[in-house]
Amino acid sequence: MSALSVTTDRTDAHDPRAIANHILRLRADEGKPLTIMQLIKLVYIADGWSMALNGKPLSRGNAQAWKFGPVYPTVYAAFKHFGSSAVTDEARSKATGLPYVGNFSSEEDELIKAVVKGYGRLTAWQLSNLTHQPGTPWSDTFESGGVYTDIAPQLMASHFKQLGALHVAEANG
Repeated sequence: MSALSVTTDRTDAHDPRAIANHILRLRADEGKPLTIMQLIKLVYIADGWSMALNGKPLSRGNAQAWKFGPVYPTVYAAFKHFGSSAVTDEARSKATGLPYVGNFSSEEDELIKAVVKGYGRLTAWQLSNLTHQPGTPWSDTFESGGVYTDIAPQLMASHFKQLGALHVAEANG
């Protein structure tokens, strides 16, 4: 795997609710609903893979270490009224009533589609367990800072780069 320079500056990244809405639209096209837990974990995984593969964060907001894994607080707030039911509507601006949208580059769009294809088949608890493993950015942050602590983008970038290197090593034998 090449040594990709990674910026962890989130200034020019997308609102995490726009990423969530994009994921919801992709899943709706397939007729496959998601719960809020699945949705939040897919936003997190897309953000991590973006840092590892594209060298920059996808989300302008940091994930936090919550009890059941990494959570983007704005995404949770936008969808919490669905509880454990399927999310049936997009996150909308309280000021305008319009859905959050992102102007995703083709590279970002392809990455989000790949994450939805690769991880979207997993249940909420499978995704939660995946992000709860020892040595993950969530577990390191939860253990050192406790619940509601921001997960450092540097931790996410490093973790997903290591996952990428593992996949390359496994593919090569």
